[in-house]
Amino acid sequence: MLTGFANPSPASDQPLASHLFEEISHRVINEYSEAIAILSLAASRGEATAAPALRRAADRLHAMAEAHRSLLVPIAEENIDLGHHVVKLCSSLSRAYLSERGIQLTVAMDEIPLDAARCWCVGLIVSELVRNAARRGLKDRQGSIRVTLNRSGSSAWCVVCDDGCAASDPPEGHEWRLIRALTAELGGSVQWKFTPCGSVAGVRFPVITP
Repeated sequence: MLTGFANPSPASDQPLASHLFEEISHRVINEYSEAIAILSLAASRGEATAAPALRRAADRLHAMAEAHRSLLVPIAEENIDLGHHVVKLCSSLSRAYLSERGIQLTVAMDEIPLDAARCWCVGLIVSELVRNAARRGLKDRQGSIRVTLNRSGSSAWCVVCDDGCAASDPPEGHEWRLIRALTAELGGSVQWKFTPCGSVAGVRFPVITP
């Protein structure tokens, strides 16, 4: 279990809404630009070879749409299972972004009843941590990412680790600021650790709204 978690410092960050708007806009533009590029390439190759690439583009767009849909706020009037929510999210992320790059994503979850809004917040954090592990840890090469979610008393622990080779002291990007802001919303804390054998990110937060 990770120890020595740093206290979040939301006061030094932009408001959470600004982070979310900036991140979502940036991501949608990049992802759909990539899909358009695939379609354009298919069209330029001519009718004989276009069909497989067009099918691939259509499947990728569908997977991206499912991944975005999985990040919507769950609709529920009572607590839902956070573990189930994260499993569905990770499955969508794997199909949309990871499997075609040879990145295997595995999950191990406890059943943790949590209100829908906080489940949504945890889901956003997990999504950012998984993407960060693929981009910075594995550098979009083949490898594995593991997500675990456990409850310990009144707190929950979410750990995302990879077997890549991230820099020992990588520069902070906007995704780190987003993760810190979201963790602060939960009243929790976050820590990163980088080793030659892979990187580990851990988030701890109270199960009960503080």
